[in-house]
Amino acid sequence: MAEFEEPEDIDELRDFMEEYDEPINMPPMEQGFSSAIVVDNLPKVDAAKLPKLENVLKKIYSQVGEIKRIKMPMGEKVSLGFAFVEFGSQKMAEQAQKRTNGYKLDKTHIFDVVLYNELSRLLDVPDDYVEPPEPPLKRSVDNMSWLSDATGRDQFVLRFDLETVVNWCDSSVGPVVEYDGAREKAGGKHWCELYVQWSPRGSYLTTFHRPGIALWGGAEFGKQARLAHAEVKSVAFSPCERYLLTCNFRQGDPAAIIIWDVREARALRSFELTFNALTGQPIQFQWSHDGQYIARMAKDKAGGDVIQIYELPTMNLLEKKSLRAQGVRDFLWSPKDNTLAYWAPEIENTPAGVKLVSIPSRETIREKNLFNVHECRLSWQSDGDYLSVKVTRHTKSKKTQYNNFELFRMRDNLIPVEMLDIKDRVQAMAWEPGGDRFAVVHGDGGTPSVSFYTMKGTPPGAKPGSKQELLLLKTLEQRQCSHLYWSPSGGHIVLSGQGDYNGALEFYDVDALLEKGVTSDHYRCNYVEWDPSGRIVATAVTQPFDGAFYKFQMDNGYKLHTFQGEDFFEKQTEKFYQFMWRPRPPSLLDADAKKKVIKNLRKYERKFERADKEKAKRRHLLSMRTQWDLRDEHRQLLADRKAEFDALKAERVRLRDGFDEDDDSNYVITETYLEEVLDEKEIIIHSL
Repeated sequence: MAEFEEPEDIDELRDFMEEYDEPINMPPMEQGFSSAIVVDNLPKVDAAKLPKLENVLKKIYSQVGEIKRIKMPMGEKVSLGFAFVEFGSQKMAEQAQKRTNGYKLDKTHIFDVVLYNELSRLLDVPDDYVEPPEPPLKRSVDNMSWLSDATGRDQFVLRFDLETVVNWCDSSVGPVVEYDGAREKAGGKHWCELYVQWSPRGSYLTTFHRPGIALWGGAEFGKQARLAHAEVKSVAFSPCERYLLTCNFRQGDPAAIIIWDVREARALRSFELTFNALTGQPIQFQWSHDGQYIARMAKDKAGGDVIQIYELPTMNLLEKKSLRAQGVRDFLWSPKDNTLAYWAPEIENTPAGVKLVSIPSRETIREKNLFNVHECRLSWQSDGDYLSVKVTRHTKSKKTQYNNFELFRMRDNLIPVEMLDIKDRVQAMAWEPGGDRFAVVHGDGGTPSVSFYTMKGTPPGAKPGSKQELLLLKTLEQRQCSHLYWSPSGGHIVLSGQGDYNGALEFYDVDALLEKGVTSDHYRCNYVEWDPSGRIVATAVTQPFDGAFYKFQMDNGYKLHTFQGEDFFEKQTEKFYQFMWRPRPPSLLDADAKKKVIKNLRKYERKFERADKEKAKRRHLLSMRTQWDLRDEHRQLLADRKAEFDALKAERVRLRDGFDEDDDSNYVITETYLEEVLDEKEIIIHSL
């Protein structure tokens, strides 16, 4: 080893050094390259274009974290097609590998990214193959086991006080507890700290905790995953349940929003929370119907309005650019197609309008210009067959407002649009699931009207096979109604009066179109939900978690009603926070199979009627058995008391100086007959 001479002035420096100076603790030198990645499949460029390619890599990877250096090895004339990128920490390198592996630089160059340490391991793989040991069998959890219930019951979850309970809904005996967090209680913990939420197909139950969320599933509600994201306030599953969005609504937090892969329980990408400049509300992401895309409104670098559409699972912008949407105020994905509808107000000489854009082609498939627009509300029918746009317009003086609906027929050629004018103030509108009808609550007074329309109406006197059009079916006047809740199977609707109406309920059969439905009520009701089968309706009075002194706590609780409006269960519970039905996955039956079921409905009705009779018989026998048990218990009690009485006879005789009150010979029995005429009636019978 080479020897180094000390500087001449080292002795002068030593004069200023104290003997008790603490030694300098130098950090250990890093021996490995855990903070580096290898990016393969890059374009092969000459030395002149190398700086430009390095700048491209810097722009991509600076979004992940601090870059220390980038090195691209060169061949004789061009680069070798890969690069080493070193970050400030190992965590940054791991995040960069996850987020950019598979990134499309262009059509022919797709990044293949590995950690440097992993590359070293691959290079050290021996030439001779050694078969690894067979891993132990790990049985997968059946998250759909609850669907095999013999009686086809549905489940619901209750969140109250410190309890979280999953119940079966049995109309014959009421709720039956399935799981109440017994394992967690045995460990001295609570199953859930805050809110709960089901996934869209009912596979997972999400519980909210201060450090993050947990996913539960299977027949025994075992823990499936745990996702660390502090103070999560909201979650949104993709419709396919493969991905999940969590949000804590913290301003300035670079990871306020995180997109997760549910199966792998890993974060795909994080975002900072952004706010709408007009409303001041946070801008929310929305999932496409198949979970292939997630989108939100944003601003580009020039301040223009765009919709950012990200592809899953890479979480890269679709075609690396946003969708330009000048002035966009709101958008909504179709529930069945990758079609995006959005509206924008009037801007200078450009009229307001609604656009329908097909994704990923970005083709505008329909556009409708609107004038004198104050606001629009978009609403899709559940099968994506129709799109409703409620337009609130103003007069030229802007002093008066009125409403109309623009109704798009998505399955017809060229997507025709029909207009429905409603002069009254519109309070609510709802489509029939899987159907062609919709209901509107409208009116300015305290008792509005409810009107039902169909998109497949045939006017009176029209010829058979004529074009179907928008048609009014029925108007129910003076109803205590503020919200509309259609049955998932269609045909029935609940007209709910919340707020000032104090929980008025009307169960209405839309197929019959009667003048009045079955009325009921649930005082101060603020929550209504149908079960997935359309058989049971739940109404509830709930309070927020932060409402420690909620003034209506005495009214908290829930009720269960049949779809005909008959109440069959009620329970009041203070500190009642949530009631949620467990969703069911989409039916596996196609349209032909469903038609076959409807055709043979009477046969199925007889089968279920027999089952209902058997249930009623069992309930009757059960109630009779209870009465018999009470009778036998009473008889046994009498026998025991008589035996005790007889055992004390000698003592009673002694205390009465030898007089036995039970001996009839000690009594003189006198019989007296008393006759009393209660009524007299004389009937004259003529002889023949």
